[in-house]
Amino acid sequence: MKFDITKESWLPVRTLQGERKMLNLMDFLEQSPSLQSLDGLNPMEEYSIHRFLSVFLLAVFSPKRWENKWELLEKGQFDMQRIRDYVQHCEFEGVSFDLFDEKRPFLQSAYDSKYDQEKNLKSPAILDSTRASGNNPIHFDHNLEEHVVLMPVQAFHGLMASQIFCTAMSGGYPSNVYGAPPIFYLPLGENLFETLILSMPRMETGKISEVEFWRSKTEVVPKADVAMTSRLYGMFFPARRICLQEKNGVVNRVYYQPGLHFTGFSGWTDPHVAYRRNKDQEIVSIKPSLDREGWRNIGTIATQFAQKTEGVPEVLRDYAEILEEQDRIQMNILTFGAVTNQASYCDAQRGMMKLDIRITQSAEKCYWIGEAVAFAEAVGNTLRKNLKQMIAPAKNDRGTGDVQRAVHKYFSACEGLFYQAASRIAQCKDEAVLPDEMQKWQDIVGKAARKNFHQMQDIYCNTAEELIRAEEAYKWLSISIAKLKDGK
Repeated sequence: MKFDITKESWLPVRTLQGERKMLNLMDFLEQSPSLQSLDGLNPMEEYSIHRFLSVFLLAVFSPKRWENKWELLEKGQFDMQRIRDYVQHCEFEGVSFDLFDEKRPFLQSAYDSKYDQEKNLKSPAILDSTRASGNNPIHFDHNLEEHVVLMPVQAFHGLMASQIFCTAMSGGYPSNVYGAPPIFYLPLGENLFETLILSMPRMETGKISEVEFWRSKTEVVPKADVAMTSRLYGMFFPARRICLQEKNGVVNRVYYQPGLHFTGFSGWTDPHVAYRRNKDQEIVSIKPSLDREGWRNIGTIATQFAQKTEGVPEVLRDYAEILEEQDRIQMNILTFGAVTNQASYCDAQRGMMKLDIRITQSAEKCYWIGEAVAFAEAVGNTLRKNLKQMIAPAKNDRGTGDVQRAVHKYFSACEGLFYQAASRIAQCKDEAVLPDEMQKWQDIVGKAARKNFHQMQDIYCNTAEELIRAEEAYKWLSISIAKLKDGK
């Protein structure tokens, strides 16, 4: 069987008119100006496809500065002849875009009896985090893993996601170049053509000249240490050695085992990832969390814009420059993440952040954004503490889950209120009024927290003892918020 990604349909899309299609790689790139987005994928698959496309387009167009990306955008469509020339050049080198090519299966390691043994032959369920596999819990599919088969399209989506979102496991399974999967940030354009160009990183110069994985002839030796890599190779680094096995038109088995072991974490800066300093002042990537809504990271990113540090994802810095050149102001940013616990997937997340470039152009406004989010988080922490005190006194777990849901509801309310306040800050021409705007914001957040508290009180407090406990907790909530407003 053959499944050539340049000819077979595997990219599910939604057009600007809302029509759904399935396209091959070449048609997808040619029609991208008329497409709205990828469609019908889980967050891990969606981002992994975007990452593959970023590397593919980086290899074709090799922009070295944000101005090169702006020039590509101005053309309004991809130079398809240049893309076809690249594909032909790859094929001339021996690259096959066929998933089941015997010698060079695309984006995989060809079968080699030296490494691929019977013990490494797994169910294709291992490629799909939504299916039961190993110690991964069943989320949506209740078939036994040995009965799972995948269509080639599903297998290819899972192949990409299993590389990008892989985690360190027992048995020597390494994580990828960024360690545990971080939050990935992608600029969102008016159509897929814009999104693809804006999400494309720059070509590194003066560093390792290693080619993209599908062109590389470097053998993927299980658990072999790799200290350095290029951007082209590292953005689709083979942390897993994978080879799909097809039978009767479906993938029924997969050779799956540890791939290359990347050890040079300090030397890798991912263009789609945001970084911050931890309590030990070490640079670390921002990870997703079940307890932290993605929009709250906008405070860190805004502060880094002000400090002009390397923490902001490269593609977002380029995005801001391009929007300014186009006389546009709104940065719409897609976020993707997978919350993991050792080798298990706890949650897959997709969200969106908004940041006005009139804020990124002002250090004072950036710091205002950072302080505003920090204040909302501090109030959220004291709200959580006092809700628990009201609902579940010492040594009592009553309502713990409801407390967490209530705090999430508070942050959801804060998100909408925050963007309203951020819009005012972006339009503000006199930065002398920023302290007054912060006081308004603090009052808004305090009101949201108190409203949330009273809603939970109405649900949980009926007896005299509970009402007394609620009154005491509310008093401490109000005192805590007042202290936070005073900077204590």
